[in-house]
Amino acid sequence: MSVNSVRKSLQERLESGDTILCAEGYILGLARRGYIGTGIWTPHFMLERPEVLTSMHYEFVHCGSDVVQALQYYTHREKMRQVGREDDLETINRLALRLAREVAEETGTLFAGNISNTNIYRPNDEKIAAEVRSMFDEQVRWAKEEGAEFIIAETLPWVGEAEIALDVIKSYGLPAIITFLVSFSPPDGLGFKTFDSIPVAETCKTLLDKGAYLVGVNCGRGPEQMIEMVEEIVKVCPPEKVCALPMGYRTTKKYPFMESLRDEGCPENYEPYPHGLDAFCVAPVEITKFTRRCLEFGLKYMGVCCGNSGLLTSAMAREMGKTTFVSRYQDLKSKGTFDRYYKKLPEFNN
Repeated sequence: MSVNSVRKSLQERLESGDTILCAEGYILGLARRGYIGTGIWTPHFMLERPEVLTSMHYEFVHCGSDVVQALQYYTHREKMRQVGREDDLETINRLALRLAREVAEETGTLFAGNISNTNIYRPNDEKIAAEVRSMFDEQVRWAKEEGAEFIIAETLPWVGEAEIALDVIKSYGLPAIITFLVSFSPPDGLGFKTFDSIPVAETCKTLLDKGAYLVGVNCGRGPEQMIEMVEEIVKVCPPEKVCALPMGYRTTKKYPFMESLRDEGCPENYEPYPHGLDAFCVAPVEITKFTRRCLEFGLKYMGVCCGNSGLLTSAMAREMGKTTFVSRYQDLKSKGTFDRYYKKLPEFNN
């Protein structure tokens, strides 16, 4: 049975006023579970252990995700070439899509395909632009053939690369969600910009005008730093057309981006990206605060990217007013099993 036949589409849900939660963060989540290493992404693991990826899809839906996103992130031709698995490119992409579709069909959630930054794009280079287009085209074509309802194009640092992604997605008649990875923090008052030095807010508005269904920012920054970009974007874009998916890692004004983080408490982990990021995991309350701010701005589509967990997804779902399985077992006022015991300690010490 097609996922399209069992419930409302993304557009129908958003246009009726629903909020959509999209749980991401599969790669570092898989590393945390011990199935892949941190550093270079090795998606061919799913050929050997597909049930692990399926279990992550179920976990995120269980915790409140409305979207099952196929793990096509960095499964493009350039990355497969780097790890010597280019011959497995189509097999890996189609497997990732089918695993996601199966969970979406069973759970009645939305099913999304995925493309991401290619790491080869350069402005004003027609040969590279054609190669990027070809890489996007084959991934989107496979997603379309496997039944994806929309495509998430994410962590795009260049406007030109994002425009190619949008053009390819539109050519297959699928709704496009385009999100930018913004590495650089601006001098005061100058605004956040892409690698092309174009303001992110202006770029989002341009892509909406060109036919993107949703636009926004994802990854790279923790909740507190990402909300600053959201505030800029909603000044020029309708908030219901804006999406935001921060990392599950805490960045700061001093260290605003994932690669810039420095672990000053542990010299051996001083440069934590990519192997020691868990030292910076955010607390659920930080995701709750982020979600609340986004809802106040009028956003309808949110999620968590790298560093995500079931705990963080549940926190976002709860703030969005969603009832999940775990809702039956939560006591947010409890301070834990030993709360009463520790309260009695002064009595014991007298």
